[in-house]
Amino acid sequence: MLLMLSAILAWTVAGCSGGGTTPGTTYRPPTSTPAVVVEATPSPSPATASVVLAGALAPLDAASDFDSSVSIDGVVSASIAGRSVGSSTQMTVTSAGRTVEYLRVPPTAWAREPGGTWLVVAGAEAPASPLSVLATPATLAFAEDGVTLVATYPAAALGLAGEPVQVTITIDGTTVVFRYETKISERTVVSTTTVRPAASSEPIATPAP
Repeated sequence: MLLMLSAILAWTVAGCSGGGTTPGTTYRPPTSTPAVVVEATPSPSPATASVVLAGALAPLDAASDFDSSVSIDGVVSASIAGRSVGSSTQMTVTSAGRTVEYLRVPPTAWAREPGGTWLVVAGAEAPASPLSVLATPATLAFAEDGVTLVATYPAAALGLAGEPVQVTITIDGTTVVFRYETKISERTVVSTTTVRPAASSEPIATPAP
């Protein structure tokens, strides 16, 4: 359910001159300036897409703010807002009219309703930073526009079942947005997760005794 551009795209332009009929050249009568043919620029490779995503996420690894929303047939069914600092995470999850706050300071996790008492919970019950999943797609490539990234993730990694899920990744300055749309029992599910630099890198503390 959870879902910096620093790499430089490598573009090559090759040219060749010709006076004959060698493939890849254009024949022209001899002149003082040889004819030049410029080859088409190749599309960015999957390897370059991986470099771009890694470069966008690297500054967010130490500390980031994030929010997610999941809608079903256009109606928001769950929302998440939180921050992570290092391996620790603090977030608020709202779903089905109920709000729960979570803290993860490894190896321990806690949960409570707003204003309530923190209770220790199993680590699997406390959601982690979305980057722990979204930073490692199964496949990654550029979309046709050459800017947007298109990734696939195992459905289970996103809390779903079935075939791998295609996720669109948009990088806007220091903000990275992950979005997917899928069908579950004929209902349209849309998930959007936005990750940005943390407003504060203050460490996430364990609950007071």
